Amino acid sequence: MQLKNDIESRNALDQAIIAFYKKRGDRYVHIFLHSKSEDELEYRTHFLIDRKHVARYGIGSDRGFWLGGVELGIGPHYFGPADFWSYENSTRFALEATTEAVEKNLTLLDEFLGYKYTKP
Repeated sequence: MQLKNDIESRNALDQAIIAFYKKRGDRYVHIFLHSKSEDELEYRTHFLIDRKHVARYGIGSDRGFWLGGVELGIGPHYFGPADFWSYENSTRFALEATTEAVEKNLTLLDEFLGYKYTKP
């Protein structure tokens, strides 16, 4: 599903995040904040994973294209994949603003955090 900067897309993003962790062992996830960029072109869902990792997923518009991405909270700041992992691994993350890209990006975030999955 295509995500944009509207309430329906924000709700779809939240449901995609919750469904991702439910499918993977019913892991704990808590969405605790929704925010917008100062120019209000990007909205973000902030969430806690397994009671120890803070992340946020943002959907924004750049020159008419909808983009999405995950960031990891480290201290009081959030960092993209190229900062918390490596440039090479950051190229594996999807930039599309879709629920399918959300699942791919959360899978890669879990890989970085050390979670191992076998394909069903």
